[in-house]
Amino acid sequence: MTVDRNIIGRSSPEFFCTVEAGKIKEFAASIGETNAVFWTDDESALLAPPTFSHIFRSGKMELLMSDCGLDATRFLHGEHEIEFHRPLKSGDRLSYAIRVADVREATGKRSGPMDIIILETLVKDDVGAPVQTIRQTFVAKR
Repeated sequence: MTVDRNIIGRSSPEFFCTVEAGKIKEFAASIGETNAVFWTDDESALLAPPTFSHIFRSGKMELLMSDCGLDATRFLHGEHEIEFHRPLKSGDRLSYAIRVADVREATGKRSGPMDIIILETLVKDDVGAPVQTIRQTFVAKR
């Protein structure tokens, strides 16, 4: 299967989430994070671990890929990059928009031809300022 480059620029519907203090602590516990900034009882000072934003994207990337006619189960996670514009805090109301940033082909020495898709997620706060830009590369063997 060759991925159609015409899907570049396609986006998921924007969705919204609120960063909650209890969820920050649950996430910190799940990843073994012990830094006090993730455990303080002062909610105005409570920060979220950098990868906390991923919990809200669960399933959304697969829906975008499906909407583009792609079978997400055929793709492997290749690379992952997060650009941090500011820390996530308790009480942040965030908007997420996931888009297909690029599609390309490659040939592996042993694996042969592959399709590569890059998804980019822009996470913004309630005033529209960027909080994180997340880029993920997915690879599928043809």
